[in-house]
Amino acid sequence: MGAPELVSPLFREPCRSPNLWLQDRANGHLRDAFPRAQVRWALQEHRMRVAYQPILRLDDLQVVGHEALARMLTPQGATLVAESFIDTAASIGLEPRIDADITAQVMSAAARPGPFAATHGKLFMNCCSAFLAQPLYVEMLAKRHQDWLDAWPGAAQTGAPWILEITERNLDADPPHLLSTLAPLLDLGFELALDDFGSKHSAFPYLLALPIRYLKFDKALVQAAATELRAEHVLRRLQAMAQDLGLITIAEGVEGRDLLECVRAIGIDWGQGYLWGQAQGSNASGISLVG
Repeated sequence: MGAPELVSPLFREPCRSPNLWLQDRANGHLRDAFPRAQVRWALQEHRMRVAYQPILRLDDLQVVGHEALARMLTPQGATLVAESFIDTAASIGLEPRIDADITAQVMSAAARPGPFAATHGKLFMNCCSAFLAQPLYVEMLAKRHQDWLDAWPGAAQTGAPWILEITERNLDADPPHLLSTLAPLLDLGFELALDDFGSKHSAFPYLLALPIRYLKFDKALVQAAATELRAEHVLRRLQAMAQDLGLITIAEGVEGRDLLECVRAIGIDWGQGYLWGQAQGSNASGISLVG
């Protein structure tokens, strides 16, 4: 008798839309979370990939960096966005492994000769606090940084491009402990960003305790500011606070010209969103940029 069938229908049907699972869940057709086994298998079979979304300076619309976003390939080659599997990964303790995989891909690509390595811009890498709080992973990032320096001796003159983007949805590490763990990377030129600022979770202890350089405003708040006066007032106050702290602010989810003009008027420094294209994945040379 053969082994029981463990592959979910999503991974068995190549004709399904890559993110149909998210649509089904939103419509109430799926009650359960993303299958845990699929996350484990994707990591074991090296099916995590990186997609890059450009970040632009809003005053002149010049590309100043890219955010590296996690994607999962199904066995049939469909691509799933992180929102479809990251909560499941976090619930079973695998989010740090995904962060390790994605950061390794990003930093290895930057160390290889090619058009990507020659670009000047920041690389924002999403990292959960559980990943950043582990010395082993910090050592791995430091090693990747040294590989990059060895590959590009002149890069030290321009500074490290690495931005560790701490997501606000899972701030579960003690800020002073996290600062102590990250100190070797900060000494190497790594910088810190707070992601999803203004969402339902509070990141103020991290903002107070860590040398945050970039503040990324939550997509929902940014988009609401274009149509809701209260949301606009909140975003203006957050922008004023960030300016007083000397932070570079980034508006997430900029998807139209009206919203672009709104965040410009508020004074936000940089922006990213579908207005400038969706995130693009790797090609044969290891990376593809848009913008």
